[in-house]
Amino acid sequence: MVTEIYQSEAKAFYDYLMTLGLHAKNCRSKYLNLKEFFSFMESRKIFELQMITPFEVSEFYNHLKVRKNRKNGQPLSEKFVFRIVRCVQEYFGYALAVGKTGINPASHLRLRSRKRRNERHVFTQDDIRELYRTSETLQERAILHIGYGCGLRVSEISALNIDDIRTGENTVIVRSGKMGKSRIIPISQKISDELKEFIFSDERKKELADCGLRPDEAVIHVFYDHTGGRMQKWTLNKRLKEMIKRTGFGKRLTKEELSKIGVHTLRHSIATHLLENGMKLELVQQFLGHSQPETTEIYTHIRQHQINKLISENEH
Repeated sequence: MVTEIYQSEAKAFYDYLMTLGLHAKNCRSKYLNLKEFFSFMESRKIFELQMITPFEVSEFYNHLKVRKNRKNGQPLSEKFVFRIVRCVQEYFGYALAVGKTGINPASHLRLRSRKRRNERHVFTQDDIRELYRTSETLQERAILHIGYGCGLRVSEISALNIDDIRTGENTVIVRSGKMGKSRIIPISQKISDELKEFIFSDERKKELADCGLRPDEAVIHVFYDHTGGRMQKWTLNKRLKEMIKRTGFGKRLTKEELSKIGVHTLRHSIATHLLENGMKLELVQQFLGHSQPETTEIYTHIRQHQINKLISENEH
């Protein structure tokens, strides 16, 4: 890449991503992806942002679909191609917002992987209410609050520290979400009060003591296992399944259906319910911490997909 304006823009985009709190490795990856796009533009004798049109972006997309991986000589994976093109879309969204260009020439591309799985279990709102009713401990209720009420990924729940729950401000802070992005999630007064009750409860102190920890030993993480360490994905999923088995709907699930459900199902469910209740897609995107609206849009199709599936089964 030789054009000074492109070099400057790639660096400016990198700096912008860093200010968003993304992990440096991810910022570097996006920076290199954008440099590849600009190099392609140079190869086509296009040396100014204003000269880039949707046609050139489409040509770059087609180029990636046939380009070979420089390490193994194999075609680029569909996922990798999408990642590069989405980076270009993200850059032009940024450039448009700050007035560097008058249009987003990459906005016309609608990327949806053929491998994307649409069959995701989603709890109904009645299911969620029943889960809350059948929860037996403050910890179980806290898992529901964080997984459903806050929509956190299971990895984010495991990484959550006590200091990340700001009960005085009614917020939960996700310090390092997917791709290193942080976000702040507002919570209701009820959730705030019940999370505070759990964190300072005798129940929690007793369970930590049962783990062999002394009273003066600080445990910074919110959810812990039998050793006092962070509760991992498999244990969080196990706790949720224990709750599900107590419910009426859980007793109707087959062993195979239950195996496909985990704490992440709570996240799928709150996303679907928010959209069903009229929240705008962009707000749900921010709530979930999605980088691309296409990732959030899948939840607009889940319920209709389930309805179509049910109709098909009944017809047979």
